[in-house]
Amino acid sequence: MFVGRSAFLSSVSCVAALLAVSFFTLAARAGSFDGKWKQGPLRQDYTVQQWFPACGPAPTNGSLGGGEIVTIQEEGDELGILGGGRNFHTNQCYDELPTLVRDAHSRDGSGRSWRTRCSTPPSDPRRAVINTLVTVQSDTRVEVAESGRYEITLKEGRCTADVKRTRVFEKVLATPAAPASTTPPPEPTHAPEPASRACTPASVGAPARLEVRPARKLLRTGESFVFQAVVSDAKGCATSTPVIWEVDPAVAGKARVEVDASGKVTVHDDAVEGPVTLVVTAAGKSTRVTVEVSSPSHYDALLAQSGLNALGETNETSVAVIAQGTLGGQEATAVGNAVRRRNTFIAVVGALAAILGIVAIFGWRRARKAARLEREAQARHEQKLREAEERRREKAAQHAAQMKAHEESLERAMSAAKTHERPGERRRARCPTCQREYAGSSAFCPDDGTRLVELGPREDHEEVAGEAGGGICPVCKRGFGPGVKHCPNDGEELVAYTLAAPSNARLKGKICPTCGDRFEGSASYCGKDGTALVLLN
Repeated sequence: MFVGRSAFLSSVSCVAALLAVSFFTLAARAGSFDGKWKQGPLRQDYTVQQWFPACGPAPTNGSLGGGEIVTIQEEGDELGILGGGRNFHTNQCYDELPTLVRDAHSRDGSGRSWRTRCSTPPSDPRRAVINTLVTVQSDTRVEVAESGRYEITLKEGRCTADVKRTRVFEKVLATPAAPASTTPPPEPTHAPEPASRACTPASVGAPARLEVRPARKLLRTGESFVFQAVVSDAKGCATSTPVIWEVDPAVAGKARVEVDASGKVTVHDDAVEGPVTLVVTAAGKSTRVTVEVSSPSHYDALLAQSGLNALGETNETSVAVIAQGTLGGQEATAVGNAVRRRNTFIAVVGALAAILGIVAIFGWRRARKAARLEREAQARHEQKLREAEERRREKAAQHAAQMKAHEESLERAMSAAKTHERPGERRRARCPTCQREYAGSSAFCPDDGTRLVELGPREDHEEVAGEAGGGICPVCKRGFGPGVKHCPNDGEELVAYTLAAPSNARLKGKICPTCGDRFEGSASYCGKDGTALVLLN
C-alpha cells in the first residue's frame, strides 16, 4: 500500500510540474511574432580542413545581404520568414543546397527555439550535414545559427570544410504618425526628449552598459572566434567607448589562448583542454566570458553535454552595468511587471495545489480500498492453498491404506497356498515344444524359452504329450506353443524342435539381464521370466 501511495503522489507532483511549465510557456508566448522584421547580413565563416583544386575554389568567409524587410508570421508551432530573397520556415535548414533532406526536427517546450538537422543522401558525392538553430532572443530579435560540414569525394582525395553562419532579424517597431496640421504646434518651453529618438553622434550619452555576446563559447584547438562587445548609453545607443580584452592572468601562458583588441580569440593547436576566462573591460567596469577549449576528437561529445546551441554558443549575454542613468525607471517597471507575474503565478499554483490536494485525498482513499481488497484476496488464496494441501494429504493416506490392504491380501493368499500344498508333492511342468519336464518354480523352458504347461498330480502324461504341437524359430531359436506358425519377432516359419535343436558342444556360464540370475550348462533362456540369457565374460 505504501508503494502504491508513493507512486500516486509522485504522479501528482509530475502533473503539478507540467502545469507550471505550461503556465510559463503560455506567458512566454503571450507576444506575437507576426509583423515586419529587418533582416541582417548573413555571416558565413568557413574552416577548411582539406581542399584540392579539383573540388573547385575553396570557400571563403564573408557576409551576404542585409537590410531587407521581411515578414515573420506564426504558422502553428513554427515560424515562417517570408521575403528577403527567399521563404524560410523553422522546420527547415537555412542552407539552400537542393539535395538536402531533413533528418530530424524538434521544438523547445518554451516555443522560442527550433532545431533541424539535414543531410544529403549517402549516394551523393557532395556529402553535407547541416544543423540549424532558430532562437527567439527577445520579442524584437530572432537569430538563425547554423553549423555544418561539407565533404566532396574525388579520386584525388576528400575535400572537407566546416561552416558557421548566422543571421539576425530585428523587429521593425511602428512609429505613431504625426497628426496633420496646417500650422506647426507651438514649441514647448521645456519638452522632454523622446525615448524613441534615433541615435545620432550628438545624442549619444555616457556609457551605461557593457554587453558581450555570447557569454560562453566552445572552440576546437586551432580555431578562432570573434566575440561581439557593445557599450551603450542609458537610452540603448551604442557609444564609442573603447573595450579592453585580455585573458584571465590566472590561465595566461598555460592554455595557449590569445585575444586581440577586436575581441578575436585564437586557440593554438597545442592549447590545453578546459575553460579559459576572458576579461572584458569598458569605462572601468568589467565582465567575463568563457571559452571552452576542446580537441577536435572530443568536440562533438562536449557539445552534446554542454547545453550549448549548434554553434557551440550560449544564448546568454554577459553584462556589466557601468551607470544606472535613466535605466532605473525601466528596471522599476520590469520589477513591477515581475511582481504581478509572480502574484499571478502564485495564485494559479495555489489553485492547482488545492485541486491536486483534493485529487490526492481521493486517490489515497482509493489506494486504501485497493489495499484492503488485495489483503482479502490474499487471504482467500491462502485458504484455497490450505484446502488443496489437506486434500492431497487425504489422497496420500487413502493410497497408503489401499497399498497396505493389497499387501495383506497377497500375504493371506500365499499363506493359504502353503496350507493346501500336499507334503512331499512338488510342482511339475512340461515344455510343449521340446517335451521336457521340469520340477520346481520355473515358468519358461531354459532351452527354447517356451512357457511351460503345468501338469496335475494325476494328469496323464501321454495325453499332454499328444496335445504338444509347438515349434521353434530357426533364427532366434525361441520356442512357441501350439497354434503359433510363425515367429512374431523374425517372421520365420516355425520348425519342429528336433530339426533345429542347437548344439551344446561348448558350455559357458550365462546370466539373465532381467532378474540377474546366473545359469550353467546349455540353458539359453531364463526359467523365471523367459528372457534370453547372455554369456558371462
